[in-house]
Amino acid sequence: MEEILFSGAGPLQREPGRAELTQQGTEAAEAADPSDPRATARAVPRSLGVEILEAAFAKFSSSPEAQGLYGDPQRGATLEQSWRTAGLLSGMHPVCLLAAGRPEVPTAAIERVIVFSPADLVDLLARALIARHARGIAVHVYDGRSGHCINLVAADDESILFHDPWPGRSLLCRENNAAGVDVAEQGNRWVISRADLAKVVFSAFLWPSEWGDLAGEPTRVPYADLRGGDFFDFFHVRETADGRTTEAGRTEVRLKTGGFQEHVDLTLDLDARERVTRAELWLRREWMANLNPFARDIAKSFVGGFVTERGGERASPIVELLWNLGRLDEATGHRVLTDDAPECAIVRAYLGVQERAFAALATETLNAENTEREGSAWFKLTLTFW
Repeated sequence: MEEILFSGAGPLQREPGRAELTQQGTEAAEAADPSDPRATARAVPRSLGVEILEAAFAKFSSSPEAQGLYGDPQRGATLEQSWRTAGLLSGMHPVCLLAAGRPEVPTAAIERVIVFSPADLVDLLARALIARHARGIAVHVYDGRSGHCINLVAADDESILFHDPWPGRSLLCRENNAAGVDVAEQGNRWVISRADLAKVVFSAFLWPSEWGDLAGEPTRVPYADLRGGDFFDFFHVRETADGRTTEAGRTEVRLKTGGFQEHVDLTLDLDARERVTRAELWLRREWMANLNPFARDIAKSFVGGFVTERGGERASPIVELLWNLGRLDEATGHRVLTDDAPECAIVRAYLGVQERAFAALATETLNAENTEREGSAWFKLTLTFW
């Protein structure tokens, strides 16, 4: 098996004073003439959040142990390391789609690998962009000498628009790759033909919801189904008067329960198909005092009522512990306070003895956080559907 390192496979961190990252791979492609105006590095706008994430990842991955698992931001990452990094940053591991006929690399650590011909893989990714509104699909490309990671943004019948994290001209420009492919610049992004992408595509990562849509196994819950479900009915949940804001295909829905409205907030994010991508439950910390049974009821019902069927099995210990707080036996109470199990950490955050906690379910993640809002202490549960 070969070792191929892919640059740009995680958050990128440039060392101070360096104009560019070290090109990755078993052999770097020929560098462009620095006097050529095409070689001039472009200033690609990046948010403060991205800068912070890059710096944090660079610090985290500075030890040999971490680099063995997640790769070296200055050298690149193997496919397995790149997959681990995606899981580290999101809490949910993606599905790996692998192009057939490429050099064989280790994939045993990756939970789910599905092989397609290069042309079929490109067509599938284009369909995800066009019909399923996927965005920012991570794609590994390999020109025979060096590997790189790009992010697909949009597609049409003939071509695909992508972002290249390389600070200069894209590594898929003709002068920068050994495969003979070429791309055209479009603002801060690049356009490549489907045929050319098929020449260099190595693999792609899709989130479970994106793969589920393509495979006919949808994982996201339609908002209409939730509105007709037990949670909305039992707690008399309704949209607020100004309850909807839509921007760039994303809709935020603000809701209120029938009772205790000053102590409970509920917010949903919907995709372009009116399916829930994120759900947030806010509980005022003061109202939760003394193991308030109403607070426990809505918290456990939120987790149990919003997770997918596949996520329900992993969520059930959390639901059970939340509901049984106040009547746990001594051994279970000790385990809740000391055990590293996700359900125990979530409950500790609920009790306020731990600032935040995280649990990975099936195709969703659950975050618990103690925070402040408008001068008051609140507890927030967030379900993210990947």
